Amino acid sequence: MKRFLIISGLVLSATLVPIKAIAATFSQLVVYGDSLSDLGRAAAATGGAVPPYSALFGDGRFSNGQVWVEYLAASLGIPADGNPATNRATNFAVGGATTGTTNIIQPLIPVPIPALNGIQQQITNDNAIHNPDALYVIWGGANDYLFAGITDPTIPVGNLFTEINTLIGRGARNILVPNLSNLGALPSTRNLGATATGLSNLTAAHNAGLATTIANLNRTRPDVNLNLLDVNSLFNRIVANPSSFGFTDVTTQCIISTTVCASPNANLFWDDVHPTTEGHRLIGELAFNTVSPTAVPEPITMLGSLMAGSAAIAFKRKLKAANVDK
Repeated sequence: MKRFLIISGLVLSATLVPIKAIAATFSQLVVYGDSLSDLGRAAAATGGAVPPYSALFGDGRFSNGQVWVEYLAASLGIPADGNPATNRATNFAVGGATTGTTNIIQPLIPVPIPALNGIQQQITNDNAIHNPDALYVIWGGANDYLFAGITDPTIPVGNLFTEINTLIGRGARNILVPNLSNLGALPSTRNLGATATGLSNLTAAHNAGLATTIANLNRTRPDVNLNLLDVNSLFNRIVANPSSFGFTDVTTQCIISTTVCASPNANLFWDDVHPTTEGHRLIGELAFNTVSPTAVPEPITMLGSLMAGSAAIAFKRKLKAANVDK
């Protein structure tokens, strides 16, 4: 526990990692992840039971409209309908996925559903895409900490490291990996005292480890355009100054059961975990700016450099000592 507190205390802001410009023209968008990127796979697999408001609103997403990868795809000029027949946009993300092989929705369903898998399975099962001109996205980790009981950040980060390398081995050359927003500041967790604090620490440790992992891969694989999407900093800015982003509520959820707030997109959160489509739009906008060739590195302060170095050393030691399930 003491070692974990040391790691989680050394918060590495992802803005300290230089942004590596990716060509803005892609032939395909390939997405792996959880409910934050799901275009309706969980809803289809469960007959509309998950998310519980899916049947009410009809789009199958864990939001009140489009999610961030759809906004990103539109900006890139790539159809985001998830239909493999188009051979341009393929989305394997499904709600409940962890970074490993498990899905936290499956135990809630009386019969096994193969479509409810983890990100590792999404990538393992998808062995037909070998497109160096595609933009690949992997976003996961929230379910590991919120619902799967993971308290060691080296496990999800290690899973993502393995999955990134699997894609690189298949020929992926453009990869975008978002970090996590503060899991201790969600509508479902923010008032849980020590639990909220623990989740905030896990978020910080996860993001530090992920930033270190991506920085190391960028050094060892200069042929790959691997970028970190700093969702954490974006949400921190939104919470600090909601009105500048058009929000009036950044702490509570819009939908409770079947009751919806008066102005959904004035809320950052749709339900107790997921953003509204307006929140997703801002993530998509950040993602497009990150992968555009005009992206420039954020300035690295002396304090930031020291923090980055300390976090990297601490995380490397823990990663080496951990038995990461790959």
